[in-house]
Amino acid sequence: MMQFSVCVLFFVVLLAPLMLVVSGDTGFNDDVLGLIVFKAGLEDPKRKLSSWNEDDNSPCNWEGVKCDPSSNRVTALVLDGFSLSGHVDRGLLRLQFLQILSLSRNNFTGPINPDLPGLGNLQTVDFSDNNLSGEIPEGFFQQCGSLRTVSFAKNNLTGKIPESLSSCSNLATVNFSSNQLHGELPNGVWFLRGLQSLDLSYNMLEGEIPEGIQNLYDMRELSLQRNRFRGRLPADIGGCLLLKSLDLSGNFLSGELPQSMQRLTSCTSLSLQGNSFTGGIPEWIGELKNLDMLDLSANSFSGWIPKSLGNLDSLHRLNLSRNQFTGNLPDSMLNCTKLLALDISHNHLAGHVPSWIFKMGVQSISVSGNGFSKGNYPALKSTPTSYHGLEVLDLSFNAFSGVLPSDIGGLSSLQVFNISANNISGPIPVGIGELKSLYIIDLSDNKLNGSIPSEIEGAISLRELRLQKNFLGGKIPAQIDKCSSLTFL
Repeated sequence: MMQFSVCVLFFVVLLAPLMLVVSGDTGFNDDVLGLIVFKAGLEDPKRKLSSWNEDDNSPCNWEGVKCDPSSNRVTALVLDGFSLSGHVDRGLLRLQFLQILSLSRNNFTGPINPDLPGLGNLQTVDFSDNNLSGEIPEGFFQQCGSLRTVSFAKNNLTGKIPESLSSCSNLATVNFSSNQLHGELPNGVWFLRGLQSLDLSYNMLEGEIPEGIQNLYDMRELSLQRNRFRGRLPADIGGCLLLKSLDLSGNFLSGELPQSMQRLTSCTSLSLQGNSFTGGIPEWIGELKNLDMLDLSANSFSGWIPKSLGNLDSLHRLNLSRNQFTGNLPDSMLNCTKLLALDISHNHLAGHVPSWIFKMGVQSISVSGNGFSKGNYPALKSTPTSYHGLEVLDLSFNAFSGVLPSDIGGLSSLQVFNISANNISGPIPVGIGELKSLYIIDLSDNKLNGSIPSEIEGAISLRELRLQKNFLGGKIPAQIDKCSSLTFL
C-alpha cells in the first residue's frame, strides 16, 4: 500500500509541470482564438491586423495587443484609427484578463454588446468615433465590475441613458457626447461619487438638470452643452468644489445664476452661452479667480458689468456679447493683464471705448453693435507700440466719427479690420498698404471720400475689400491686381 502511494505521488510530481503548461496553453489559446474570431468578422483595408496569425501560440506580439509580462495573458487591445469595419464580435469575451478595450476612430457598426463588462478586469472601454447604433443597453452597466472609463462618443446611438449607469460606483469618466440620446438625465448619475468627467454634450437630452449634483465631490469636467435642458440650474451646483470646466452652452436654461456658484473657485472655464439666463452678472463672479475663459454670450443678462471682473487676473477670453448690458466696461478690468480676446458686441453699451483696451496686448476686440458715440473712436496713433499683436478689431455698427489715422500701418499683426456702419469721414489712409497680414477690411457704410490709394497693393493677403456706401471717387487703381488673394470686392 505504501509502495503504491509513493508511486502515485511520484507520478503526480512528475506531471505537475506539464499540467501547468497545458493549463497555461489553454489560456493562451483562449486569447488567440478570441482575437482570431474577432478578426474574422472585420474588414481590414489597411491590413493593420496582418500580424494576427492563428498558428501562433501567443498573441502578445500582435499589432495593437498588449500582454501582462508575467502571465502572457492579453490585458489591452488598442486598435484606434485602424480603419476597421464590422461588428464588435463576441469573440472578445474570451479575453478574460482584458483591462483596456479601445476601438476608437474606426467604422464599427451594429449595437453595443451588453456582455463586455462581464470581463471581470475591464477598466476602460472606448468605442468613440464609430458608427455604432441602437440604444446603450441596460445590461452593459449591470455588470460593470471594475469599469472606470467608458466612451461611446461620436456614434449614432439613440434611446435614453440607462438607469443602471448609477450602479457603476468605480466610474471616473463617462463620455456619451455627439449621439442622438434623448430623455431626461437620470438622478442616479449624481450617485457616482468617484465621477471626475461627465460629457453628454451634443445630444437631445431634455428636462431639468436634477438636484443632487453636489454629491460629485471629485468632478473636474461637466459638459452638457448643445442639448435641450431647461429650467434653472440646480441650487447645489457649487458643491462641486473641484470643478475646473463647466459647459452648459446651447440649452434652454433660465433664471439667475445660483449663489452657490461662487464656491467654484477652482473653475478655469465657464461657458453658459446660448441660454435664457436673466438678471445681472453677480458681484461674486470676481471670486472665481482661476477663470481663464468666461462666456456668457447670447443670453438675457442685463445691468452694468460689475467692477469685480477686474479681479479675474488669469482671464484670457471674455465674451459678454448678445445680451442687454448697459453702461460701459469698468476701469478695474485694466487689471486683466492676460486678456487676449474681448467680445462685448451687440449690447446697449455707450460712451467712450475705454482706452486701456488698446494697451493690454489683446489680440481680438469686438465692440460691434453698441452705442459707442462720444468723441472719436480710439486714436491708434497715440500709442502705436501697444497694438503689436492685435489681430481682429471690430468697431462696426456704432456711432464713431473722425478720420482713420494715417499711421494705421502700425497695426502690423492686424488680420481683420471692420469699422463699417459708423460716421467715419476723410480719405482711406495710404498706411493700409503696410498691413501685410490683413485679409478682411470693411470700411463700408461710412462717409469716406477721396480715392482708393494705389498703396493698397501692399496688402498682399487681402481677400475681402468692402468699401460700399461711401463717397469715394476717382479710378480703381490698377495696382489692386497685386492683391492676388482678393476674392470679394
